[in-house]
Amino acid sequence: MNAPSGALESGPLVSIAIAAHNRAHLIGRTLDSLLRQTVQDFEILISDDASSDGTREVCERYAAADSRIRYFRNEQRLGLGANCSRVLSMCRGEFVVLAGDDDIYEPNFLERLLEVMRRCPSLSLAACRVDQMDENDVFVRVMSHQHFAAEPLSSTLRNANRMLWRGYGNLMTGMYRRDVMMRTLLYHPILDDEWDEIDVLFLFEMALQGGVVNIPDVLLHKRLGGVSSKIPHRRFSRALVLYAAAGRAYAMRIRRSALPFWQKAMLYASLAFRWTFGGWEGKKYLAYTLLVTLDPERRLRRRLRPVWEKRMLKKAGGSTR
Repeated sequence: MNAPSGALESGPLVSIAIAAHNRAHLIGRTLDSLLRQTVQDFEILISDDASSDGTREVCERYAAADSRIRYFRNEQRLGLGANCSRVLSMCRGEFVVLAGDDDIYEPNFLERLLEVMRRCPSLSLAACRVDQMDENDVFVRVMSHQHFAAEPLSSTLRNANRMLWRGYGNLMTGMYRRDVMMRTLLYHPILDDEWDEIDVLFLFEMALQGGVVNIPDVLLHKRLGGVSSKIPHRRFSRALVLYAAAGRAYAMRIRRSALPFWQKAMLYASLAFRWTFGGWEGKKYLAYTLLVTLDPERRLRRRLRPVWEKRMLKKAGGSTR
């Protein structure tokens, strides 16, 4: 498939950034779905994070066939956050999409999100609803759609506060306005190369600068089993350090924002309240790491596992509507 005449000389409308790692068996299907978009004025930038499989060969084959695809390889592993930041910083388009290296996109994915971004110039980010599939492209479930409305909120303060309390990592799969994106810290890890919170922290910083919407169209099929879906094994002390680091990271993003002092003060207060009385996903993870520390032989966890799995299956079944 050839690039439209003159598309790259003047800069593409959309940059599609892919942070890839060991996806030789899946990234070809992702690229095929992106190349079938109804909007064709785009570039695809792939940053391969020192893959040890055939990812390089697959990407180089696609890049040789289509000049809009540019492939870069990190000879040393950067990690998820740093690799995302690297590929995003290379984007040249007016709008940017951070695409998964194993996801599948509907042909009108770019078209629909561009319509929304152009209609509302105050938006910093527009996302769509997603569903989930397994490694065989079999549908699993539609993700919940309760986090952000299809219309922007009336103020930046309300927008940021809602992201603080209801930040939803799948919004990162939407479309960003590049000039806004480049004023953020991108996917900067909270500590060392840990990937915890990097998606919702980036989204929070985008919400500090503009509107965020989530349209109801299912345009993205997200694959289960990626790096960010795996729960790392940590001791309780390490998890507690990371929890504190995440709180500091939110505070730093409030401090560096352009909001007036009184709005920053309100967000600081909201953050303190959430970190103390809310954020139950993080607190459940802290409880899990404490259990791992106290139960290294897995005796108690073997007893609890059937009960936990039953609850998870019930929850998954209830979120398909």
